Order: sequence, then structure tokens, then C-alpha cells
Amino acid sequence: MRFTRIAALILMLASVGASAQAPDQKLTVTGKLVRVMATGAESTGWGIELGLAMTVDNKEITSIQVRYRSASKLEKLANKQVKASGKLVQRQGVETGEQPVLEISSIKEAKGPREQPSVKQNPNDNFRA
Repeated sequence: MRFTRIAALILMLASVGASAQAPDQKLTVTGKLVRVMATGAESTGWGIELGLAMTVDNKEITSIQVRYRSASKLEKLANKQVKASGKLVQRQGVETGEQPVLEISSIKEAKGPREQPSVKQNPNDNFRA
């Protein structure tokens, strides 16, 4: 009987937590890939300076931290104009609080004449340029 109550409580808490998570938000940005630092190592180490401000979760930002599986590729693209696509996630820090991070699925150097940094997003997502 006691085990059944505990199991029911665990299932209830798990379902509440799962329903509170937002669906993945897809995002494509163009800007300058740069190194970033934060107190207590609360950064991914990389960011994209957007040039144009955008709003994410009702906060205006001009840069966004990024995470990518290949550090060597990021090193090759450092301080260059890039186009990056991926999903927007939230990262929690002790000092910095909750911050948006772009988990990059693809990144490449922006070709052609120097492009104005821009944001391209899905129309149903909770951010705007």
C-alpha cells in the first residue's frame, strides 16, 4: 500500500515536470562568432554577436551563447561572420541565472559581401527580431 502511494506520487511529479518543458524552438542566426567568458565558468565559451537585438523570452539580447560538438570547427570560424542553426535551450547558472543557449546543429561561414547580422526564426516561436 505504501509503495503504491510513493509510486503514484513519483509518477504525478514526473508528469507535471514533463508538461512544464517547452517544445524545442528552432532558430537560425547570422553574426560574428566570438569567444566569451563568465564568472565561475558559467558560459559555453562561445557566442554569436547578432548586431541586431532580438527578444527571447521577453528579454532583449544582442548576442547568444552557443554550444557545438566540434570545438576545432568553432576555432576555425572564430571572429568570422557565420550562419548557425539549431535549437534554443535554457541553461541555468548560479551567478548568471537562466540564459538562452543555441545548441548548434549546423554552422558555416557566411559567404559573399559582409552580411548584416540577422535572425531568422519560426513564426510560432517565443522570440522576435
